Amino acid sequence: MVIRKQNVMVAFVLVAAIVAPASTDAWKQFRSPKGFSVMYPGTWFEIGRSPDRLQLLSSAHGAEGIVIKRGQAEVVVLEASELSAKTLAQVIDYYTQRATVLSRRNISERDRGSCGNLQEVVSKEPAVPPKDVPTYVRVPYIINTDLFCEVGGRKIVVLLRNWEGDKRQAQYQWVALRMAKSIRILQ
Repeated sequence: MVIRKQNVMVAFVLVAAIVAPASTDAWKQFRSPKGFSVMYPGTWFEIGRSPDRLQLLSSAHGAEGIVIKRGQAEVVVLEASELSAKTLAQVIDYYTQRATVLSRRNISERDRGSCGNLQEVVSKEPAVPPKDVPTYVRVPYIINTDLFCEVGGRKIVVLLRNWEGDKRQAQYQWVALRMAKSIRILQ
């Protein structure tokens, strides 16, 4: 009886370690000179940084021409100020215009200084134009989980990309949502 309980406990600990998202104590802060900040996993790899943009990969090295390789995700955080879009709905339309929308949801946050209006849109799009793929080859798809944040009249976007069918998609989406919830406007 004792052996069974120990085996169950060991199995539970192993499963919890496998499915638990990355530890939050390994997160870093990106502070944009444009006046916003976002927390991101310190274990992810920075592949681009500018005053209004942070670009990360979940693991080292990407795939030539597409950026992400199989089993990898990319997150880009940026302010959508360069767009002529004035409303959050217009920003969402801009970023989803060439994709097939799979789901939408509104995530309300009430923390002071955080995104009071946070929208999640999950969509998919072909990784390459279907016309460029022979008819006997299945077109590969990218899943986009885009989080649109409006705080203080500013629109910050968290764009997550991963391959369709990636077993870690839920974990990547958790990371992207955690990042979006951490967005703050700096005074």
